[in-house]
Amino acid sequence: MTVFGMVLVSIPDSTLPIPKLRDIKIDGHLEEVWDSALTFTDFKQQYPEFNGEAPYPTTAKIFYTDKALYVAFVCEGRRPVLQRGKRGSLSPDNVQIELDPYDGSGRRYYRFFADPFGNRADVEVNSGLFNSQWDTEWDAAGTLTEDGYIVEMRIPFKAFRYRRGTVWGIAFDRGTGDGYSLRTPLNRRGIFPDMHRVRLSPPLSWALSLMPYGTYRRDSLYNPWIAGYDRLERFYFGGDIRLTVEDNFAHLTVKPDFSNVESDPYYINVSRYRYYLQERRPFFTHDRDLFTPNFNDFLPYMPLLYTRNIGMDEYGNEIPITFGLKGGVSIRGANLALLTVRTDSNQMWSLLRTNYRNENIALGSFFGRYTGQHPYPDLLNPGNFLSVKDTNILADLDFTFNYGYLQGGAVLMHADYYDELSGWRSGWSKAFGFGYSSQEWDVGVSYSQIDSLFYAERITFMPAAGSRDMSFTLHRTLYNVWKFNYVGLGMDLGMGREQGEPYSKYVSPSLGLGFGQGHRIYMDASLGDAYSYDPFRDTLVHYLSRDVSLSSLFNVNANYWSLWFSAGNLYNYATGELGNYTTVSLNLPWRFSEFVRLSNSLRVWMYPGLAPTYSNIMRLTLSVGNIATARMGWEKVVEHPDALVGIYDRVWVFLSFERGLTGLYISLNAKLYPTDTLNLNPITYRKADYIFGVKLKGYLRI
Repeated sequence: MTVFGMVLVSIPDSTLPIPKLRDIKIDGHLEEVWDSALTFTDFKQQYPEFNGEAPYPTTAKIFYTDKALYVAFVCEGRRPVLQRGKRGSLSPDNVQIELDPYDGSGRRYYRFFADPFGNRADVEVNSGLFNSQWDTEWDAAGTLTEDGYIVEMRIPFKAFRYRRGTVWGIAFDRGTGDGYSLRTPLNRRGIFPDMHRVRLSPPLSWALSLMPYGTYRRDSLYNPWIAGYDRLERFYFGGDIRLTVEDNFAHLTVKPDFSNVESDPYYINVSRYRYYLQERRPFFTHDRDLFTPNFNDFLPYMPLLYTRNIGMDEYGNEIPITFGLKGGVSIRGANLALLTVRTDSNQMWSLLRTNYRNENIALGSFFGRYTGQHPYPDLLNPGNFLSVKDTNILADLDFTFNYGYLQGGAVLMHADYYDELSGWRSGWSKAFGFGYSSQEWDVGVSYSQIDSLFYAERITFMPAAGSRDMSFTLHRTLYNVWKFNYVGLGMDLGMGREQGEPYSKYVSPSLGLGFGQGHRIYMDASLGDAYSYDPFRDTLVHYLSRDVSLSSLFNVNANYWSLWFSAGNLYNYATGELGNYTTVSLNLPWRFSEFVRLSNSLRVWMYPGLAPTYSNIMRLTLSVGNIATARMGWEKVVEHPDALVGIYDRVWVFLSFERGLTGLYISLNAKLYPTDTLNLNPITYRKADYIFGVKLKGYLRI
């Protein structure tokens, strides 16, 4: 049931007109103009009781002007949990609009979140792949009422890309601190969410955004090649210029750095593959969807572009970027995107991506070329590097289809790699999958094959070169049974192998439970016949693979506690040993007031051939309104049995003063090494790595 103005109309499959009204002030109080907005009251439970009646009355309203979309939520029946913080930090009681300004299919859309305290967040979504690092400028305000709250949003047309002359899609969500998720329309399709189809006539919009910044960094990092410290002090200016005309854009960056002088997380890697690190630089996170492959639930994900390769070598050292230029053009559902980047060390990336999408199919191609100097350790002179010329070329063709609950697709990649040490190498990567996916059923099959010679690591991220994998998936979700809100039962069957190995085979049952108000438990196990070839030791390892994992989420007074546990058999490539492994991760957040939050994360690694390793991370967040935030943390990593001497302690302080996308950021990140001998005084340290940075970032949109 949908409400337009004050008239009830029941047209769930029709295209609804969004009225064009006048601009208003966003203050959390509804003016008379909202009485003429397109209004929705038919919210249902998306979780925990799928399609259950909404426990709290909720109303969403929308209209537009020549400048912006206006959205309002009236949320009754529950007072919100107080919380304030920096951009992206939301109260558990929040609302969101999902907006597909392309074709209304839900294949490519934006999500805008807000809560009654003025906190906001935004996400860009492409075929189920979330880009939470995407940021744009828009407004939201809220007020508390006797039994709930009101939120108003103003989303300028200049804040996002869109396509005129097409049907748009919208959906509205409300989350509550006691674990309910309410939505209109109810999402039955999963990765391509159901949306109300709407009509409007947005203006021919353009925006010019200027983002200058200045950064000062002082680093003192231990260099194992010289058994000493590298000290570097830098002060440099950079900036981004971005021009957007509806779904077309051009973006120039000069001297970008790695986000707001933050550092990457600590991890232990015992596999044969490198570790994936998150991208946080605005130049690469904006319009990221245009350089991702078409994807759905059953097509194995094959990344095209791994931007953390750009501006960083394989040892984690930053290589300054001289400039980057990115642009995109959209014509009748077809997109053309270009990217070129050059670093101070004369590395060059040139990338071209084309893609065509309509409501049911997507067809894309990609071509990338990298040229540059590859630093290679000089084994005869430790601490020195050889400069080796190398070239990477990657070509891709990918296709997906979506007809209701039926999904599928295929990917074909070819890579060429050349360097002065090994000459030319090339290989293929192939993948396909198809199946049926709804809120209740997931049934499908997938296959992927990567040649052992597939090599273009300066462009893409290929975690398993030289492999073949096939899997069959069957999952059924039952609602309101056995006094649970839902019970999910699943079975996965698969086989795969690396180059030169026999086939490994596995069977993996799973059980998912949802109950109460926000409590979830997911358990799965795997039993198989596993082979693993270690090329460094020229050894084939054969073992019975027995793995089990448990993940859970519990809502305790609107604080979500999480536990993740896994155990089983593992071949450790770092030590060449086969044995049992155990990993545990526990996160305990707590909200003391609307301004103070504390969380503690404990992780334990127990891998064959390695001493048990413990990591404890404590974070304290202090907020002053929605402008100033201080985050303080302490991380201790300890290897047993020398429990009194850690691998390191790390302390950090991060201060931010933000107004929209403009801000001042101050960071100190110090890694403290204890003395080599056992010392009962934990304050005594002999060495320390540190990174200190200050960044001032501006934002101006014309």
